[in-house]
Amino acid sequence: MKPHGYGGKVLRVDLTEGKLVEESTEKYLDWVGGRGINEWILFNELPVEAKPLEPENIFTIGVGPLVGTLSPFCSRVSIDTKNAFTKGVGSANCGGHFGAEMKYAGYDNLIFKGKSPKPVYLWLNDGKAELRDASELWGKTTWDTERTIREFENDNEVRVIGIGPAGENKVRSACVISDRAKAAGGSGVGAVMGSKNLKAVAARGSLPITVAEPERFIRAVDAARAKIETFPKAKLYRKDGYYGVESYYGSAAWEAGFRPVRNGQDGYWEPEKIKKVAGDTIKPYRKKILACYGCPVGCMPWMDVPEGPYKVKGEGWWNNSSNSFCTRVDCDNPEAAIKAHLLTNALGLDGDNASVVIAWAFEAYEKGLLTKEDTDGLELTWGNHDAVLALLEKLAYREGFGDFLADGVKAAAEKLGGDSIDYAIHIKGQDSVDGVRISKGWGFGVVTSPAAGRHLRGALHSFSPDVFRSWDNVPYKVHMQEQFKGILDMTGTCLYNNGLLSWETEITPKSAEYIAELASSLTGLDLNYDKFTRIGRKLHNIEKAMNTIHGGFSRKDDYPPKRYWEEPIKSGPYKGEHIDHQEWEKALNEYYRLHGWNPETGLQTREGLEKLDLGFVADRLMAAGFLK
Repeated sequence: MKPHGYGGKVLRVDLTEGKLVEESTEKYLDWVGGRGINEWILFNELPVEAKPLEPENIFTIGVGPLVGTLSPFCSRVSIDTKNAFTKGVGSANCGGHFGAEMKYAGYDNLIFKGKSPKPVYLWLNDGKAELRDASELWGKTTWDTERTIREFENDNEVRVIGIGPAGENKVRSACVISDRAKAAGGSGVGAVMGSKNLKAVAARGSLPITVAEPERFIRAVDAARAKIETFPKAKLYRKDGYYGVESYYGSAAWEAGFRPVRNGQDGYWEPEKIKKVAGDTIKPYRKKILACYGCPVGCMPWMDVPEGPYKVKGEGWWNNSSNSFCTRVDCDNPEAAIKAHLLTNALGLDGDNASVVIAWAFEAYEKGLLTKEDTDGLELTWGNHDAVLALLEKLAYREGFGDFLADGVKAAAEKLGGDSIDYAIHIKGQDSVDGVRISKGWGFGVVTSPAAGRHLRGALHSFSPDVFRSWDNVPYKVHMQEQFKGILDMTGTCLYNNGLLSWETEITPKSAEYIAELASSLTGLDLNYDKFTRIGRKLHNIEKAMNTIHGGFSRKDDYPPKRYWEEPIKSGPYKGEHIDHQEWEKALNEYYRLHGWNPETGLQTREGLEKLDLGFVADRLMAAGFLK
């Protein structure tokens, strides 16, 4: 009998041999689900010597118990593997409708090993799974892949998650796309999927998800949904989406330093440029707001540029979009920027990573280190949106200069050499889209993230200048945010709209209380918030050990890129704002202390691990030479 709240099965797929083996999810419930089960399997089974883009790597997809239920904001899919940039933790997450369909088909986690001798996709349907030939799909965009699989199955309700040309060509900034617009980005997860000749996973199901305590569960659902309606932003998100509400012209979000300007040369963008692409001024292109499965709010816009050279329509435009395709490359043309964002979805590129190496190339061109002869005739001058669009295509297909950029900014800078290495914006080797100089809690969380320079783990989300410029209590808040994000990813809960329920002041253990009540009543497991946050701490320590053993990371790697470490903001209201080196060192010391890690090395300690019943992790670290 399958456990309450779950699809019930973990599917192991040997792509080399074409063999599929099923296990009961029940044996993994100590790690709840989603990212928790994924990372547990990786920690125990991934060989240290495995290279990210070789068959020995393991690629996992997982959904948590709350996905596919009445629980609000629960649609998220976790993808975990060995990071294609860093060799450490590779972790990405997306919403949409695929996760719920995968559970209705009977599966909670998918574990892929090896490499198929030919392109394949995995078909899941009501408790049955099979590998199917994807030769006809190879070379197609993510949009055409979804459409074609639905034609194969003669069913428009089939849900698909997969890669585009970027993943097939093992471009490091390749992501995995679900529902044409939901991107699991970072870590090169799309490249890993492509290296295995795995084009997609398609799911269709009608199997039930049982509930341990139905009346208690419905009460928890009703209480959560009622609370949502008390927040004014819920109504605003439904009307204008996340970007329209949080990034309107004049909002603090434009000055908080999240969006670097011209490859991070500055953190201030001119108001006349902001006005052209701000949330309120691009409203004519925003036709409606769409929601993921189980979301009573919605946040993602359907965009439509009806005519002209950038004619395009599709779902998607996010805060990151204005970072990647506006400030970072100095583009204030909204239609070109919208086109760029939607193009990345179709090509299967993570706009965050892709825009970093493109902006680096623009700066190298500005400084004379690259010429038109190097760039296939493209003029990489700031604001040249046509060059950005052309480079996205070249990058995804590894054509010409795109191939030079395709392994990420660190590799490109090392090939070019000279001063270009100094303004290659990466953390632990992974291209990083975020500014970290003005908002201290945001920056500290980005840099210390186990997923290497990604902002959805520990980064603090605040638009209040009094808060975001302060170092006050930053290590503790980041530490709490990490635990909370672990809970969200183990259950399949969305970080963004979930803030309406949990981010009233700051993250504390009780921020997980409503999730714990939903999960406990659904599954019958005793998941009060103290136990939940403890599991969150354990998960973070598993990933920390992965980064140490596989990536060799220590304290020396918990610092910002050279540009952000040495250069202040050059203009605007926060001119001169910088990273105080002494404050950063103090914050690192306190952060390590909170985790029970060694402040001198940044490595874990046996004492800290055994307090979490992770003595076996200490044994692995000792065997690998990282623990005395």
